[in-house]
Amino acid sequence: MNKKNDRRGFPLRSFCMYVALSLLQPLLAVASSTTDSVHQNHRRLLQELTSAQTMATPYLVIDTRDNVVQLRDTDHRLLRSAVAATGAARRFQGREKLWKWSWKFATPSGRFSILRKVSDPLWVKPDWHFLEVGEQVPVFAEDPRRFQRGVLGRYALYFAKDLMIHGTLYEVNLGKSITHGCVRVGAEDLEYFYEHVDVGWPVYIY
Repeated sequence: MNKKNDRRGFPLRSFCMYVALSLLQPLLAVASSTTDSVHQNHRRLLQELTSAQTMATPYLVIDTRDNVVQLRDTDHRLLRSAVAATGAARRFQGREKLWKWSWKFATPSGRFSILRKVSDPLWVKPDWHFLEVGEQVPVFAEDPRRFQRGVLGRYALYFAKDLMIHGTLYEVNLGKSITHGCVRVGAEDLEYFYEHVDVGWPVYIY
């Protein structure tokens, strides 16, 4: 493990302490339901991670507050830590008459698992992409304008149907909350995760 990753790591105790402290802090008088949901997710993840002394498999932890992805072994020891970019937590509203839907660009919290690993992933541009850049949304799903290679990095690890850990063309933006929900990491970290993480391993996001 290089110095860069040593510097970014923190023990599981710190993760648990952060979650516990966030639960102990008195809720504001006008706390939103979103905040309550975050606290519930923190509590559930804390209980699951601390209920057993060892895990059945290694697992990933994605911290969307500090924008860090960690790989830990079955005894909770840190194997790899990477600076990441996570969801911007903003809402986008389509402005065209035929596109009145809105999207929430946030990385979800909870327990997930690695569904599949892909080499040289193909980005299938969703409708919101075309609306966001001011282009006409293609009518047909097979329209060539919807497909693009090279923007997701060399690999992708899916933890939900349309959400993944992938690379980025702009590593300068790592450490920020700017994505549409996916988790971006640098090329070296992405290759490590692709080679060392197996399908089915848990992914804890908070």
